[in-house]
Amino acid sequence: MRSRLIIFVICLFVLNGIGYAQSIKVTGQVIDEQNMEMPGVSVALKGASGVGTITDLDGNFTLMVTGTKPVLEISFIGYKKQDVAVTKGKPMRIVLHEDAQQLDEVVIVGFGSQKKENLTGAVKSVDTKVLSSRPITSVVDGLQGAVAGLNITNDMGGAPGQKMQFNIRGVGLEDIDKDGSGSAATPLVLIDGMEGDLSTINPNDVESISVLKDAAAASIYGSRAPYGVVLVTLKKGERGFSMSYSGNVRISQPINTPHTVDSYRYALAVNDAFSNSGGSSQINNLNLIQAYMNGTSLPDVENLNWGIKSQEPDKDGNLYWIGDQQCWANTDWYDVHLKKSTYSQEHNLSMSGGSDKFNYFISGRYLNQNGLFRYSDDKYETFSLNGNFTMKINKYITAYWTTRMVLDQNSKPSIMNDLFFHNLGRIYPLVPLTLPNGEFHSSSLINALQNGGDQIANGKSFSNQGKVVIEPIKDWKIYADFSSRIESPNDTRQFKKIYYTQPDGRVQAAGVMKDVAVKHEVKENGSFTVQPASGESYYEVGNGHVNYWNFSVRTDYEKKWNDHYLKVLVGTQSEYYSTSTSRVGCSVVVSDDHPWIVNDPTNLTSESKSEWATLGVFSRINYSYANRYLVEVDFRGDGASRFPSDKRWGFFPSFSAGWNMAEEPFFSNLRNWGWDMFKIRGSYGTLGNQNTNSNYPYFQKMYTQPMSDYVFGESAGVKLSAPAPFTTNISWETVQHINLGLDLAMFAGRLNFTGELYERKTKNLVGPALPVPAVYGANVPKTNNAELRTRGWELEVRWADRINKDLSYEISGTLSDFKSVITKYDSPDKKLSGYYSGKVLGDIWGLKVLGIAQSDKEMDEYRAIHDQDKLGNSTWGGGDFMYANLDDDPAISKGAETVDSHGDLSVIGNSTPRFSYGFRGSVTYKSFDLSCFFQGVGKRDIFIDSSTFFGITAPYQRTIYEEHMDYFRYADHPLGANKDAYYARIRTDRNNTQCNDRYLQDASYLRLKNVTIGYTLPQISRLKGLIKKLRIYASGENLLTFTNLLIFDPEAFGSDAQAYGGGKTYPMYRTFSIGLNVMF
Repeated sequence: MRSRLIIFVICLFVLNGIGYAQSIKVTGQVIDEQNMEMPGVSVALKGASGVGTITDLDGNFTLMVTGTKPVLEISFIGYKKQDVAVTKGKPMRIVLHEDAQQLDEVVIVGFGSQKKENLTGAVKSVDTKVLSSRPITSVVDGLQGAVAGLNITNDMGGAPGQKMQFNIRGVGLEDIDKDGSGSAATPLVLIDGMEGDLSTINPNDVESISVLKDAAAASIYGSRAPYGVVLVTLKKGERGFSMSYSGNVRISQPINTPHTVDSYRYALAVNDAFSNSGGSSQINNLNLIQAYMNGTSLPDVENLNWGIKSQEPDKDGNLYWIGDQQCWANTDWYDVHLKKSTYSQEHNLSMSGGSDKFNYFISGRYLNQNGLFRYSDDKYETFSLNGNFTMKINKYITAYWTTRMVLDQNSKPSIMNDLFFHNLGRIYPLVPLTLPNGEFHSSSLINALQNGGDQIANGKSFSNQGKVVIEPIKDWKIYADFSSRIESPNDTRQFKKIYYTQPDGRVQAAGVMKDVAVKHEVKENGSFTVQPASGESYYEVGNGHVNYWNFSVRTDYEKKWNDHYLKVLVGTQSEYYSTSTSRVGCSVVVSDDHPWIVNDPTNLTSESKSEWATLGVFSRINYSYANRYLVEVDFRGDGASRFPSDKRWGFFPSFSAGWNMAEEPFFSNLRNWGWDMFKIRGSYGTLGNQNTNSNYPYFQKMYTQPMSDYVFGESAGVKLSAPAPFTTNISWETVQHINLGLDLAMFAGRLNFTGELYERKTKNLVGPALPVPAVYGANVPKTNNAELRTRGWELEVRWADRINKDLSYEISGTLSDFKSVITKYDSPDKKLSGYYSGKVLGDIWGLKVLGIAQSDKEMDEYRAIHDQDKLGNSTWGGGDFMYANLDDDPAISKGAETVDSHGDLSVIGNSTPRFSYGFRGSVTYKSFDLSCFFQGVGKRDIFIDSSTFFGITAPYQRTIYEEHMDYFRYADHPLGANKDAYYARIRTDRNNTQCNDRYLQDASYLRLKNVTIGYTLPQISRLKGLIKKLRIYASGENLLTFTNLLIFDPEAFGSDAQAYGGGKTYPMYRTFSIGLNVMF
């Protein structure tokens, strides 16, 4: 991948042979209306991207320009942008005037653009400084906390290449039954008009980002946009030539990494758990453990310092190492496996230039992220190349072409699956790192990490977009767009047998690690399920292919007369998407070094294909009068292949209006008090959602599955399942939006405010099947019979000001909240674990804890009134929870765990992130710049049902951290009394680990996400005539976190959908970086 970067750099310099017009030297000074010199003002040659400079501390500038009639574009925050013709032969003196309100700002919207002052929908134009002001690896990272209502989360940790998840104003109903019938609520991401992955975009290539939130803004995109749109416009070339380089290196350290307690306390806790649950002590060599930890020796134990010895010979004279619970070492396995720090690097190179007829922008990026594992290589690499070309064929026709290539590779040991951190936490600290023979202990994961095989995923994506714009007469334009994307992902996964040596010198195979050997079952998407080790190596290869194209033709016409403005847009669009995958797996590998040589008559093979298509027509009418009264009407009609032919088409209108009171005559007096804009707006509209999790919800499906029990000749048998019943009534989900907005600006544009109130109703959601008698004998297909309502609000505020010629600053903040309620869902049993009418998404049902019984007597007295045996083991006693009785039955129970019979369960919290916020601040002083960014969540409850939170949940589910030692103990305990503990007494059963309000965690947080300080070298310090701008900076990510969450990181505590519960994720990072930006 590095060779590709070198080749790209060479290509850029070769292309630098483009001719230039004769250059002239321009000098001048920029001042404000009070004749104060203005440093840091942008001075650029208009129409020539990258040809520019900034004024020095005295407002002076020098610039080499080309062209017969060059024009300079002068801009500075809070001031009106000016175009000034170059005066040859004498210095220029330019006066900038404060901008009362930047109403002429152009915002990218669906199939076009609008002035900010004329917007009537909920559209947020993102200041791209959120991307350029700090070193980020993904556009999604930069958007976190920058847009109210754009919710970005990363529950799965900081593994190399890990993608963040995001939604706009909440989610839909998930596929709770995992049968492909759920409703996807993912926003549509369009990159220069083509659907794409936001995480694959080079942040340095982004020209603008708009987030469309309501129906008025998003309806023009129809069935793909019911849950909002993110529009990304990439940079394009302009006249002149420039080249830019940016690069950084980063050192990352894991944060909030748990640590296992020392072996002595671990042994005491384990023994307590078993005895408290009616069992016997498990670890009985406390004297050896203490001796090992103290560095002393015992005369009757040989090799004490190893923490292990061999057992007595068996009947055949073979020797084995003693069991893990009999060891006496003291090992923190998190410290053993995870490095203290890791590094990554990023390099970006771009070139821009052209003439009046042809312009180009070419960029390349290389990113390398290394993982944290000490004994293996886990890393992510990506290389991307982007080219944008514009050709003006004649005065009527302009052509555009964009091409993008993204290559990435994610490699890691095969053992690093969903169970890795689960198994890492369960290794006893008693186990030594190495055996007396120098090998790593077989119970560690090190041998498997080093020698157990790797899994490598390669991604390849090639995108091409062409557009022709014809303007036969002034203000009438015709557009024809075509875009295509081809993806060719492939991956390999190999599990090798690993070996270790017994104390008598015998070498034994440890077999394939758990949960990696093949089970003879193929899922609908072509992947294989797995089961515990078979003792054989395993090898799997997967290949995929994605083909996507999009074609649209549209035309718009705008007309201005007197105070009236009218613009009409009509068009049509079609999309096609197909995907195919193939996989081959085998579990009898002849040689681990040549895994493709196999001897397996039951090889698993699978192939899957899927496709969908849409066809739509759309129109939009914009009208305004005197920039005061604003109206927009949108219409979209869509046909989707996902639905039966008679239900394939849906028609979805929207309407929005605004009143810009600042343009009213009666408002003029208020301008003297600082009011610049006062606009109220509202919208109503509907969109259709065809994004169900299945492309064929109305087709009968038949599945094939290999049979391991029957072999015909040399091949395993294949069984064919009978098709389930299906429905022909499945159709569009309808998403209805209502939005009210308020836009304010005051004090010459220094203060800007936006507020939103909204309601989104999703009707005809794919919900549960109709109930039928049990004798029906088959699964009943689901239908459109559910409804979901989401209500929320958003606030955004920004203040920017310049104190004097040396000092300017900016402060901005966002705050938003939403709540989603299921208003209709036909669920006869109303299980609390599923969906039902009236359920608030994210609700957590649990028991209420009155307290910890301080003695057996107190518990017996409580149980005499409120028996708790229905909750678990009957061995209740002092140190256990006393649960509250909330119903008429004196016994404590969960009832049938339904809405109508929930016993003593009640809603104790909600896991939806509420009151999401972010605020930024930046200061520029002379050549120095400083920025910071805080982000957080004001309210979120989580209940982590796993041993990583409780310490012990079952005899072999033991993950005991320092925090877990705060459990109930009597005075005679070796560690002393702890009757005022957070945790109840520790047990191996679930008596005290029922979902309850005491263990409900407050996952709200405030995090200092970034601090960046930079210095831009003055012109006098740069290489004259070569470097136009040079900035160096230092940056820190995730520097401080304020949270009440116990043990886990508030952004990466995992999910209970993970293996054996949440909290078992790759650690998050604190990252320090240094970098530079150079413009030539």
